[in-house]
Amino acid sequence: MTRRSDLRLIVTFALLTFLLTAGVILAWENLLLPPFYSWVDARYPGEANVQTRWNIQQRVEHFFISITVDVVVVTLLVGMLRAQQRRLAQSEGRYRSLFEHARDGIGVVHAGSRRLIEANSKFCEVLGCKPPEVIGRKLDEFLRTPDAPRPPLISELLDSGKSGEGEMSILTAGGASLPVSFSFHSLSTEGEEELLTLIIRDLSSRKRLEAENEEIQRQLFQSSKLASLGELSAGVAHEINNPLNGIINFAQLLKDEPAPRSEFEQQMIDGVIDEGERIAQIVRGLLTFARNDSQELHRVRLEDAVKASVALFGRQLEKDGIRVEVEFAADLPPMRADASRLRQVVVNLISNAHHALREKPPRAGEQKVFRISARRVVAAAGVVVRTEFYDNGAGIRREDLGKVFDPFFTTRRETGGTGLGLSITFGIIRDHGGTITVASEEGKFTRFTMDLPAAGAYEIEGVEYV
Repeated sequence: MTRRSDLRLIVTFALLTFLLTAGVILAWENLLLPPFYSWVDARYPGEANVQTRWNIQQRVEHFFISITVDVVVVTLLVGMLRAQQRRLAQSEGRYRSLFEHARDGIGVVHAGSRRLIEANSKFCEVLGCKPPEVIGRKLDEFLRTPDAPRPPLISELLDSGKSGEGEMSILTAGGASLPVSFSFHSLSTEGEEELLTLIIRDLSSRKRLEAENEEIQRQLFQSSKLASLGELSAGVAHEINNPLNGIINFAQLLKDEPAPRSEFEQQMIDGVIDEGERIAQIVRGLLTFARNDSQELHRVRLEDAVKASVALFGRQLEKDGIRVEVEFAADLPPMRADASRLRQVVVNLISNAHHALREKPPRAGEQKVFRISARRVVAAAGVVVRTEFYDNGAGIRREDLGKVFDPFFTTRRETGGTGLGLSITFGIIRDHGGTITVASEEGKFTRFTMDLPAAGAYEIEGVEYV
């Protein structure tokens, strides 16, 4: 194809030269020859100067025609050359722009010496270095893996001289491990030794998304198991409730029976009744929490939600040596909320505090404390019920404070944490028009502050509030 183009160009310029020569000759003979010959005849008159006049006329004529044709042809050639150079410059500019702005790292490698002779900005960005630090160096000197100084897969491809691709982890200039995909392709050039293009793509974002997707799938599976466990717990609670009522009734019948008993026997019967009632209260709380309510807003009192929720954890908190303190202001107003969802918020916050207190190593003379306090506060948006959940447990690391309400974020992955409790809590409070904030210091305390709007009008101790 190139030879045909060259031949066509030669024929075109030959024809153009012929036409230019003919045109110049015609112009010379019709316009310049008569006055020039007259001037020569006047300058060199007589028979003695015939040969001189002839020589001058012929030489000037040949020189003029030749120079004129050459100047025109060369001018055309220079114009064509400059146009071609502009096209080449534009083409090189487009190539350079594509090369530099490519989303993948691209390097050009000399196949023989295995030295990098050119690289774009992304190539150096992936490696964490600057172009002068890698241009002219062998791949082995800067393309390293955590396990081997020379990537085996790349070495095999270079040794075989074949194109190929793969994935691996490389060490950046800062020593960090980075997952990348790479590919080698031969680059054919005329009159030069063989070159290779090395394309590197940063896979860290893709790997992170894959890991997050796997984690989400795992957490959804765990959530499904928890939902099933909740249904099973509700069913078990129903099954326990019936025989439990029978035990309490039988014990009450024994107590009411007018038969002589020792003080010890009477204490045993009272103990069966008291413990049975306590179990029944726990079962009722469990059934209330597990009930699938319609999520309708009603006037509810925070005290009821807190007492029912604390009853579910009472024995566990006591067994772990945790002192529970509940403080409610006398003028605490009711709230317009969904009772079931409000209980879920309280249960989630109690559960978090319980885990934090259990994880904190015991210290001599220090009492583990969990405190729930609530008071009426007049805020910019109106009257709110401000509730604080405080514990002096393990606390939260400073770098994790901003992520505690994120879905699936948990610091208790090994002990079965799902990372859903606080996320759900945040969503419920937001749906009720409230806010929740957290303050903590690792190893010292954690405090969750919850603000929920009070009901429109309420009455406490005969005084009506609006």
